[in-house]
Amino acid sequence: MKRFLSVVAGLLAVNTARAQIPAYAAAPRVTPAKGEQVAVLAGGCFWGVDAVFKHVKGVNSVVSGYSGGGSAAARYQIVSTGAPGHAESAQVTDEPLQLSDRDVLTVFF
Repeated sequence: MKRFLSVVAGLLAVNTARAQIPAYAAAPRVTPAKGEQVAVLAGGCFWGVDAVFKHVKGVNSVVSGYSGGGSAAARYQIVSTGAPGHAESAQVTDEPLQLSDRDVLTVFF
């Protein structure tokens, strides 16, 4: 289980110095400040993920949107059909000194 969480943390918690954060359709792009980390989490309905993480100490911002698929089809009426390949996602920006990757995944799962 520990190895699984470590692998998932490596895939989900993205250090912005090493990788590009996926763009979100219909949501403003959040540029992390130096020292912040970003995780993109898809959990069925982004509003639930959004609401929970806005109350977690160490989280600086949460932006809900759609990841994957094309931006022209990133509208709820289309995405909810499952056809365009989008996932409702939340982009969580946090301070790694206050919130570890494991903490982020514990809250998420």
